Amino acid sequence: MGDNKKLHFKTNIQLKSIIGKDLINDDNIAILELVKNSFDADAKKVEVQYFNLKKNDDKITDYFTDLTSRLIIKDNGLGMSFDEINDKWLNIAYSEKKTNNRQHNRMMAGAKGVGRFSCDRLGEFLNLYTKKQNSNDYLLLKIDWKKFEIDDNTKEIQSIELDYNLITAAELEQRNIKPFNQGVLLEIIKLRSNWVYETKDAKNWNTEKLVNLKKYLEKLINPNQAFEKNDFGIFLGAPEFIEENNKKDDHEKFIGKIENTIFEKLDFKTTSVESEIIENGKVIFTTLKDKGETIFWIKEKNSFYPEIKNIKIILYYLNTYTKSFFTKQTGVRPVDYGSIYLFFNGFRVPPYGEDGNDWLGLEQRKGQGYARFLGTRDLVGRIEILDDNNDFQIVSSREGVRRDESYKALVQSDGYFFKSFKRLEKYIVDGLSWDSSFYEKNDPKLKEIEGKIIKGDINENELIFREDDTTKKRRVYETIHSIISAKADNVIELYINEDLILNKIEEEKLNAEREFEKLILDFENKKIDGDTLNRILQKKAIENKDLEKQINDLSKYKTTDATTKAILELQLFQKTIENQTKIIEDLKNQLENERIEREKQEKLIKDLTFGKEIAETKVVEAVKEIEKKNQELTIEKLKTEFYKKQSSSETDALIHHVKNNNLQIKDAVSNIIAELNNPNLGIIEIKNLILEPLYRILQYNNKSLKAADLILQSDLEKADAQKINLPSFIEGYFQNNNFNIKINFSKTVNNFQIIGSKLDLALIFDNLIDNSKKWSSENIYIKLKIENNCGVLIFYDDGKGLDSKFTKNSDDIFKFKQTAKHEGTGFGLYLVRESLLKMNAEINIEQPINNKGMNFKMTFK
Repeated sequence: MGDNKKLHFKTNIQLKSIIGKDLINDDNIAILELVKNSFDADAKKVEVQYFNLKKNDDKITDYFTDLTSRLIIKDNGLGMSFDEINDKWLNIAYSEKKTNNRQHNRMMAGAKGVGRFSCDRLGEFLNLYTKKQNSNDYLLLKIDWKKFEIDDNTKEIQSIELDYNLITAAELEQRNIKPFNQGVLLEIIKLRSNWVYETKDAKNWNTEKLVNLKKYLEKLINPNQAFEKNDFGIFLGAPEFIEENNKKDDHEKFIGKIENTIFEKLDFKTTSVESEIIENGKVIFTTLKDKGETIFWIKEKNSFYPEIKNIKIILYYLNTYTKSFFTKQTGVRPVDYGSIYLFFNGFRVPPYGEDGNDWLGLEQRKGQGYARFLGTRDLVGRIEILDDNNDFQIVSSREGVRRDESYKALVQSDGYFFKSFKRLEKYIVDGLSWDSSFYEKNDPKLKEIEGKIIKGDINENELIFREDDTTKKRRVYETIHSIISAKADNVIELYINEDLILNKIEEEKLNAEREFEKLILDFENKKIDGDTLNRILQKKAIENKDLEKQINDLSKYKTTDATTKAILELQLFQKTIENQTKIIEDLKNQLENERIEREKQEKLIKDLTFGKEIAETKVVEAVKEIEKKNQELTIEKLKTEFYKKQSSSETDALIHHVKNNNLQIKDAVSNIIAELNNPNLGIIEIKNLILEPLYRILQYNNKSLKAADLILQSDLEKADAQKINLPSFIEGYFQNNNFNIKINFSKTVNNFQIIGSKLDLALIFDNLIDNSKKWSSENIYIKLKIENNCGVLIFYDDGKGLDSKFTKNSDDIFKFKQTAKHEGTGFGLYLVRESLLKMNAEINIEQPINNKGMNFKMTFK
């Protein structure tokens, strides 16, 4: 004890089995480890091929022959040199990832350096062939794993010598292996697994192992995460089983390329949430979709930084119908497929997500609140981790992740996963009937539909749900803020599907307009009183308050342009409600004013005691007529003002006429009442005083009513979407209206279709004819023809034409508030051009005919 001899660990020969076939306890896991090694070596392709499973002579000899079962795993990666074989591959637990997480522009998939002992799990012998691109020969390393399986506690693993030598391409071919340019080929010989089971009558080959391997590898690779699509491919082969492969359904075939496409196929049939951490870990970008349509997306600050950085979460909700579609596509029920997998640097970490594995605690949570929570059987999805800094540690057994701080920040109840998951859950659970079948769970009809889906006899459009799409979208809109559940300070940008907002507005707008039109009609027919108007005003106040809350809820976030425009429409609708409220208040005031005016008129009639019965009668009748006309015009004025607030320039000209005529009527009535208060007038004087003004009042009244009829009878809602035959419209319009001026219409075409508003066309002709009258025209000439595939309408008259301040070819007359007459408004020709522009038409001033009057040319493209 005095010689200070140092102690050290010894590597017993049994270490091979401990970290080999004893640790890696499944063939599929072993193959995956070898595939990962190829991936880390920058291979673009890995071939996994089985040979001699039917011909094998495994039981005949302790060694092997050309007929012994074989598994060949070949890649076209960088290959290994002698030094790399000696210093790295044969160096137990050596891992490139410990010194470099990324190489060849890929995240490293292998770790811990135990993957090479997967070969021990798979077979008794290993021949490793490798070649670098610049090498002429192949390096062959031979391993007989039985040499390590001796019962000797004193023998160390490094005491076993391994054979290696260099061989040529010709020698490689003599070993029934095709030469390759670069890479590694693992020839695993005398496979340990049993591939045959015997019955009384025959041998049966266990091809299900190949099917299971294919499905296992499908679920274990994620080509959209750690590498570009088509940059890395795995191919499974078994030449002896081609016939058996061809007899299987597509989802059961095992020969060919291994691809994980299940999530791509689900995208348009399910409700899903996708959340990704971007911008160097500082921002979380989350999108919620329903059957391919984006409901909302949100960019927000990453409150989990720096523990959680380069992670992506994709979750799909499976309703009753979607589960059947899943089975149709994969050949397995979702419950047998698994739930939410964890992918690490492009490859899945087992056993997370496998049937019965509740690694996220979803089933336990659902047990606490069945109706409010989703469980593993309601979901499929994946969590993808790209780990540059070794924040997550895969345990040596290859079956789990170390529960460190990063892992906790990912999976704990207030962590990153549940932040995304709860948004999907809230969307689903708040409206389970959205995507639930019309039939009860045990209804035979439901089972029948599920069977048809799996057989492909029914498609998604034929399915019946408990709730229609319109009702569903209304409920989504009402709960959208609780679903998003975000603090305004953390939100960088938000998009909410604009159709959710616009559809809600359109529905409420139609209801509001219908109610308002009925109110106007009831008021006109004297079927409404002040108390009723007060109740309606209270209802409008509630509507306005609700709209104000919706606008405030949406406006607290920074939103995209599309969502901002939808919010603007919400604000405009609120303005409509306010306008309607103002008009209802006007109606209420009008009722009160009518009462007061009626009392005044009754007093006036009593005061007109001129002693002659006939004069008194005529005066009373005249005043009553005035009262009646004035009330009708007030109603029309209120209607016109409402439609003016609801529409655009298409009713402005008519409103312009109604307003001017009502002012004239008001002045005339006021003058008559003032004159009638003169007690010195006799019956003859009263008659002369009243008759002429009443005649003018009736003229103004008729003109206003005609304008109001155009407003009320025109189909304003469809005015912008009508197909109009221009020749027929012009001919019919001038035949059915008297303009008190001679109009000559001629045409060289009977059919020329335009898209536009009949009301716009009527206003255009009214304005032009009105101007011709002001310019003292006696005749108007209108000609319609085709010119360069366009409809050309010539409108000219024989009047005085433009004022001297306008030149003959000036465009100024079409500008807003420009007028060629002192008594004009400067609005008519401006509206003419604006209305024509909406019909894809233009108007220009042409040289007058015979140097007299005005000449307009309108071109309809």
